[in-house]
Amino acid sequence: MKKVLLCSGAQHLENSFKGNGFETYSSFDNYDNKRFFMNSDIYSRIPVEELSGEDLIVVQCGTLSQLRGAWYNTQDRVFELLEFLSILRCPQKVMQTGHKRYAYELLDPPRSVEVVYTCMPCAKQDHACLTGEVNSAKLAIDLTLSMSERVHIIDPHPPTSLGWFQKLINRDKVNIISMIEPLLQKAASEMPDAVILGPDEGASERLGIKSFSKSRISSVESTISGSFDVDGLDVLIVDDMVLSGGTLRKTGEKLRELGAKRVGAAITHALPVWGGEENLQKVRASFQNQVYVTNTVYTDTFKDCALDCVGEIIKHI
Repeated sequence: MKKVLLCSGAQHLENSFKGNGFETYSSFDNYDNKRFFMNSDIYSRIPVEELSGEDLIVVQCGTLSQLRGAWYNTQDRVFELLEFLSILRCPQKVMQTGHKRYAYELLDPPRSVEVVYTCMPCAKQDHACLTGEVNSAKLAIDLTLSMSERVHIIDPHPPTSLGWFQKLINRDKVNIISMIEPLLQKAASEMPDAVILGPDEGASERLGIKSFSKSRISSVESTISGSFDVDGLDVLIVDDMVLSGGTLRKTGEKLRELGAKRVGAAITHALPVWGGEENLQKVRASFQNQVYVTNTVYTDTFKDCALDCVGEIIKHI
């Protein structure tokens, strides 16, 4: 059985992997029992001797969340993963021979290394919209593939119609794992006859469902337009991620204005923002707790009810 190396963003999945029979590993702390130095540099040290010659899966969440009270941003998560992969590519046993003097012995690397992103890094910037703008998502995946054999991504934000993304899928370098069907099954236990709708055109393209139209005013403000005959019906809004929650809550308000009896939301990735989880708490309250999310990203708001993603990951690794 493959061994699982958990980066900081995936350590909350440790018990689930162990419960499914996997041996799991993670980074050691530094001398201060932390993963950061005082200047914010990230620290990584992994048990390479136990991973030598093994088939290895490295799991990371590529977005902002907490671990033991410390906030890790997207760049922390990408760089930490690259540190792990760099160590694994050329593992060394280190022996101290004197004061600040060391000898090094090369170890055998893992036999194979694949990466699972429970949430894709830089997913909101998956193509250039303006001249000179970076495609951060492509950069992150290209860097990851430069030191691993394959990347699995849970419900990525980029649609497969994006040329660079489809090429990686065609080359079997990227594999998509979806939590949408498990989420819909969970929602069906409480809302069995719900009409499925998306909050915007992006959800429509990714998931192949009918949706409202969204016009963005700013990063946190948007307007919703469109109309559906939902009078007296239950409606489930389905999307890949919720960030500020503004679009999702406005879609819920629109549906209630159209006469919907109950409105729920099924979202793969619940993303915190800097400063806390107030937006996610507002989303949960707005939908009267009929919000179905997964644990691809750790949040305090949904830790008691999030659907476990490990079962779907195991099917693909």
